Amino acid sequence: MMDYHTGGKKMVKAYILINVKGGTEYELFEEMMNIPGLEEISLVWGLFDLILKVQAETANALDKLVTEEIRKYNNISSTMTMIIRDDE
Repeated sequence: MMDYHTGGKKMVKAYILINVKGGTEYELFEEMMNIPGLEEISLVWGLFDLILKVQAETANALDKLVTEEIRKYNNISSTMTMIIRDDE
């Protein structure tokens, strides 16, 4: 998939599913709006509380984004990263 927002460079994209400590989802939603590489963020009901769609230049950069930028918030209980397939 060609991404014209990055000059045609293919990016690694992923969904990050997040569980938070009770009652902190709205606060985290607001705080996470400025995460680098964030494309979308949604509050959801069900097994998870937040779903983020992110992009990074490489798998290593994605790992760094998750471990250093997303998991740094104290009210996150757990995350699950789902890399989006790019079959082109």
